[in-house]
Amino acid sequence: MSKVKDIMTDQVFVVGPNATIDEAISLLLDHRVSGLPVVDNEGTLLGVITEFDIIDLVYNADIETSIVSDHMTKKVNSLDIEASLDDAASIFCNDSIRRVPIVQNGRLVGVLSRHDLIGFVREVRRRVTVA
Repeated sequence: MSKVKDIMTDQVFVVGPNATIDEAISLLLDHRVSGLPVVDNEGTLLGVITEFDIIDLVYNADIETSIVSDHMTKKVNSLDIEASLDDAASIFCNDSIRRVPIVQNGRLVGVLSRHDLIGFVREVRRRVTVA
């Protein structure tokens, strides 16, 4: 059975908890991603800052001095690197999120997106069709 480690993206753009909201916005826009895992210096997953979190700040007068840790989502669904793809599918279906951070011993090692999972499904279907 395939696991998240088999199809996850291991090159992840991250941001630190003390980064400014402006820095997070730049990373989101420059790398065309909709969310960033927030990690400490050891790579421990602390939360996620998403487009939705930032859109919430549109009328916030303190946006220029705000830091990521003040606005990130702290309760994050993550999966262990050895988790099954069924576990990932359940999170995507039940929680309506776009990406799941993948951790090993609490440290961020990758991200699995809905797009990654759908691509895997397509590849499996192609193999079955050819066989």
